[in-house]
Amino acid sequence: IMAIAEPFLDRQRKVDAEYAEALRMVSSKEEDLAARRVAVGVAERREEEWLAGITEALKGTWLESGLSASGVGTVLDQLAELSRSLQERDDLQLRIDKMEADRANFLVEVIAVAVEADEPTKDTDPEQLAIRLAERLERAERTRETKASLGNDLKRLKEARDILDTEILAHERRKNEVLGVFGVATLPEVVERDELLRERDGLRTTVAELEERIVAELAVDGFEQARSILDAIDFDGLAVEKAEGEQRLRLFDETIQQQLIRQTRAADKLDAIGGDSAVARLDAERRTTLLEIEEKAVRYIELKLGIMSAGNALRIYRESHRSGMMARASDAFKLMTRGQYSGLTTQPVRGGEVLIAVQGDGQSKVTEALSKGARFQLYLALRLAGYYEFAQFRPSVPFVADDIMETFDHIRSEEVFRLFGAMANTGQVIYLTHHKHLCEIAEAVVPGTRIHQLAQ
Repeated sequence: IMAIAEPFLDRQRKVDAEYAEALRMVSSKEEDLAARRVAVGVAERREEEWLAGITEALKGTWLESGLSASGVGTVLDQLAELSRSLQERDDLQLRIDKMEADRANFLVEVIAVAVEADEPTKDTDPEQLAIRLAERLERAERTRETKASLGNDLKRLKEARDILDTEILAHERRKNEVLGVFGVATLPEVVERDELLRERDGLRTTVAELEERIVAELAVDGFEQARSILDAIDFDGLAVEKAEGEQRLRLFDETIQQQLIRQTRAADKLDAIGGDSAVARLDAERRTTLLEIEEKAVRYIELKLGIMSAGNALRIYRESHRSGMMARASDAFKLMTRGQYSGLTTQPVRGGEVLIAVQGDGQSKVTEALSKGARFQLYLALRLAGYYEFAQFRPSVPFVADDIMETFDHIRSEEVFRLFGAMANTGQVIYLTHHKHLCEIAEAVVPGTRIHQLAQ
């Protein structure tokens, strides 16, 4: 029974404890409720007092009859918002006033700047005036940058000019030194002198080579000895002797050929002969024939070498004398043709050389292809050069020409008479003509000309 009652008692104790706790909570809640009721009463009294105060405060205003107690909070909220709006309005108005003051000051400064910059301000919107001034300022900035850049460029150019001036001074000193050395006044003259010096050196080298060849060909000790030998040579007779020697050589060639044929035939006969005395006789004849052939061959070689030496001597002599004569003939021909032909040259062909006329454009013509007037001018140029060459080593003789300018025009006739005038310094020049205008040209070109009228 005790075991059964023990759980029951435990549950009863728990129930009693819970009941006691519930009683305590109820008592606490009742106390709290009483306190709350007191607080509610206090709040209601305060609300009544507040409403009475509000009613008293609104008494005599337009809100006395149109505002309920419950709408007072909303009005108060709106009034607070209105206060903030008024504060913001005052702040904005202050900012507007400051901005207007700044704008007024800005306009005053803009007008002052415009007046200082000579910018027209009459009937002009200040904003547009400010825009124009800003554009002018931007252009001025760009101009200043450009000026600074140009200043730097100018500085560099001045430095470069100073360097060039220094180089020019150095070149000028060098030029004056060169001009002083050459004894001329201009650089083109220096170039001409330099070309002449180079040509002189080349000619000296050529002359030295020719002298060495002449000395070697003539087997002498020096060129002076060779010159004395060449001056004593009769080249016309030597040419005749050369022709005769060549003729004899041809005869010797034919003789040698005949002797060789005879030798061959004799050898054939010798082979056909037996061992009698005829063999000795034929052998003696063969030996005699061989000796004759040897003697004639030696003579042939001597004559051949002599002809070759004479030919070389003639060629060297012509080359040494032809250069000056060819130069004079080329200059005279160029002058007569007024530059249509730039000069003369030669071209080797089989058995000799042919004369070539070089045109101003570089093309060339053989003498047979020249016109009649050009051939007359070429003939006269060669005669003039030959006369100078003749007068250089022998006493001069009169130069006589008979109306060779019949086909020449007025200008070419003047050039020919100028050449005659220069040639008159070397020897007497006689020109025969029946054309009166040629006499007038001669008197005009060569003032010292004497005209002799021959009786008909």
